[in-house]
Amino acid sequence: MVTCVIRTGAARRSAAEAPHRRPLRRSLGTPIFFAALAIACCAPAFFLVSAAPTVAAEPSGKPTTGRNSREDAVRLIPLDKLTPEIRRKVSAVIADVSIYRQLPTESVDCEPDLFRFLITNPDVLVNIWRVMGVSSVTLDRVDADQFHCSDGDGTTAQVQVVYRSPQMQVIYADGLYDGPLFPRPVRGQCVAILQYTNSRKPSGRFEETARLDTYLHVDNVGVELLARIFQGLVGRTIDHNFAETVAFVGNVSRTAETNPRGMHRLAAKLDHVEPERRNQFIAVTDRVAMKLADVKLTSDDDLNPTLAEAVQPSHSETPPRTSRK
Repeated sequence: MVTCVIRTGAARRSAAEAPHRRPLRRSLGTPIFFAALAIACCAPAFFLVSAAPTVAAEPSGKPTTGRNSREDAVRLIPLDKLTPEIRRKVSAVIADVSIYRQLPTESVDCEPDLFRFLITNPDVLVNIWRVMGVSSVTLDRVDADQFHCSDGDGTTAQVQVVYRSPQMQVIYADGLYDGPLFPRPVRGQCVAILQYTNSRKPSGRFEETARLDTYLHVDNVGVELLARIFQGLVGRTIDHNFAETVAFVGNVSRTAETNPRGMHRLAAKLDHVEPERRNQFIAVTDRVAMKLADVKLTSDDDLNPTLAEAVQPSHSETPPRTSRK
């Protein structure tokens, strides 16, 4: 399952329109700190600090905030496999949760190796968004499991993948919001559990399914206020951005399947990713095309036009026309 995700300022004109046909733009200007934490921590591959969209689309399912779901997800965390320091931090959030939210489960047509590459390398995904011009978020890799992200509007977060297995990641984030939404800076911590599984259909197509549970602790902000915020626009924003990010990863997979040379061109434009990681991205996208070469594409209607434009050759790459005599 993939979840993740997250684009800063992603907006939809209406819930009825397909996400690939909507322009993405920064919306309210003031990031919602709580959404930023819950999303930015949610998954290595799709987390990003998120601003609320102008119109939050209806999620594909219903979110859950119940005690049973909250306790079931906690039991998935292998505390005995965490370092003492990380175990203390994770346990502190779980023991004093301001808000818990299980996002609606999302599924997408996506090649598994590419899906897992993007989960492990969220900086690649963020750089793609920047190339497309749909996000101004910065995501700096500190090491294999730690990242620093900022939305440029007052929200910053230190995010660490504290545990990973073939079908799950546990993420811890410490975030700070210093902007006009509150009279003084607000700090919070988040624990997110990202579960993902894949299956292959009789048609030969792959499907990835993802679920995200988030535990948020915010300092010096009333629980009642948090509850109202999360039950309203921010909660819908989190669900919306998660669904959009999952769908976008599926678009990357389909583009790799139908236009592998274009993915090479896209990789060359990734200016915030080291060469070795760009080469890994090229290798994994090449395998998508080879693995699905004999599998019928169900539809090309949902290919993202902005991504399609980003993988096209630039004018400088286009050979000049020669006149015919």
